[in-house]
Amino acid sequence: MISKINIVEFRERLYKNTKLGNPKIKGTPFAITSISGESDKTFFGTFDKTKFELTENATLFPTPYIISGEINPKSETQTEINYEVKPIGFGYYWLKYIPIFGLIVFNLILYTQSASLKAYQIINPMMFSFIIFSRFYMWRKKNKLLTDFKRIFEIE
Repeated sequence: MISKINIVEFRERLYKNTKLGNPKIKGTPFAITSISGESDKTFFGTFDKTKFELTENATLFPTPYIISGEINPKSETQTEINYEVKPIGFGYYWLKYIPIFGLIVFNLILYTQSASLKAYQIINPMMFSFIIFSRFYMWRKKNKLLTDFKRIFEIE
């Protein structure tokens, strides 16, 4: 991908919009432990002169994805950016599989307690709603992360 800004401006924007820290921790449910020291910066991660790893700077609703990549000068007015969006291991699997696990556990509990059909009719639609919401949430967070990244760094 190509950015419309030069590499010096790219690095300045990276510095202005990124709170330094390990992005692999910020994208998990344990990010709530880092609630103090919250910043108004858009991204959270690490970077140096040629590489970066960024995620969204959010505590209560973490993004389970990291944008990691490399930057190289292409010309005086453009920067070449090679990046990929990767899931953050624990946070990604937590949001993807915990609702399914919850559905199975609740059904086993209801089954072993010889619950009435009415209980199944109430619990199962709620659990399916959580499953659908978690998938939509992950899709939305990934798209928002990419949109913010492309907007801030003027990537075509």
